[in-house]
Amino acid sequence: MKNRFRIAAIPVLCLGLAWGGLAAVQSQQVVEKAAPSPQATGRFEFEVIESFDAKYDGDTPGHIGRHGELGDLRPQAALGDPVMRGDKKIGTVTGLRWSRGHGSLEIEFDPEPKTRISVGDIVWLKLGA
Repeated sequence: MKNRFRIAAIPVLCLGLAWGGLAAVQSQQVVEKAAPSPQATGRFEFEVIESFDAKYDGDTPGHIGRHGELGDLRPQAALGDPVMRGDKKIGTVTGLRWSRGHGSLEIEFDPEPKTRISVGDIVWLKLGA
């Protein structure tokens, strides 16, 4: 009789340990606040992923940035729009590529004179009219 009780207690004990371990892991997870959506702020933040000196003869230096999280939002961005870092204008949009299926926007921009822009910088573009 004692052996049956021990055999039956093993799965119950394992289940209890697994449940307790799961609860401990869940309580240790840090909840990250989601960044405000571009739709809520009108501000589309993106990361500079490429810098170039010239793509063709007579071209000037430029930068490319990309980010997703647009979802079904239509960007309504245009050539000539300002690119900002904080409250300062650091460039002007010279190219846009919207991937509606991926919900992402790729932005090419020319820098303002004597403005240092690094790959990895987080900059933003105002969306909407």
